[in-house]
Amino acid sequence: MAEDVTLPGRVEQPRREEEAPLVPLVGADRSERARLTSYRFRFGLVYLILAALVGAAVGSFIVLVSRPDLAPEPSWSSWQPEGSRIARVRQIADRIPTSYRLPSGDQLTVARGSDLAVRTETEDVPVDTIYVRPDASRGQAEENDIASYDGGRTVSYGLCGLGTSAQCAITETAPSDERFTILRRQALELSLYTFKYVDDVDSVIVFMPPTTKGESNGSVFLRRENLAAELDRPIRQLLPSQLPAVGSLQEAELGRVIRLTEPRIYAYQFDAGPDGKPILVLSPPAAGG
Repeated sequence: MAEDVTLPGRVEQPRREEEAPLVPLVGADRSERARLTSYRFRFGLVYLILAALVGAAVGSFIVLVSRPDLAPEPSWSSWQPEGSRIARVRQIADRIPTSYRLPSGDQLTVARGSDLAVRTETEDVPVDTIYVRPDASRGQAEENDIASYDGGRTVSYGLCGLGTSAQCAITETAPSDERFTILRRQALELSLYTFKYVDDVDSVIVFMPPTTKGESNGSVFLRRENLAAELDRPIRQLLPSQLPAVGSLQEAELGRVIRLTEPRIYAYQFDAGPDGKPILVLSPPAAGG
């Protein structure tokens, strides 16, 4: 019986299953190649956007550093009152009149600021309501179209001349349109500072100095909404004169003062309402001087 014999030096190789041929990458189908290309494009686009943003940020920083003179928005005024509500009103009353001058160079008026009230022998009684009669002379309003405003949200200023021959009258110069215009400018400036820096104020009334005979010389009554645009820009753009004096206003400034105050000049009278509380009645037009 013959035996299987393995010849020395010869090794049987194990049989392998038939291998599948390798498929080169370049043979991938078109959809796969498109997908890979799309990813590469998106990555490049994101990189470019990030690079642009970084470049813009660096550029802005360089511009800011290289422009140390770039100033913030100007403040509304170089001075402002501080403290409580009534303290601010009194500071405004003390400060604003000091800039206004007579032809001699003396101060034109002083001012007293307070909540709107009627002074009695014993106390100041708050005014409950302000009634404003319309100007019916132009046919644009009926005489009974009377507006009413809350006296409790009103600040009042009383202007007083420094003459000695009559209480609170201005005695150095004769009454004139120019002098009354300067007084109106002062009323406007007092109102602007009050609306800007004093809370809970809807109205400001400024009582003009009386005549040398002690007669009333009218008032300027301004509402916050009357000056809304002016409160959004620095006051020196509106009223640039540093030392306003009688007859000294430039044409542009004079025009602004007239425009803002002319329709709001009133004669005034204090009275008692049906409940006995003080009221203030304003009627156009008022004399001035």
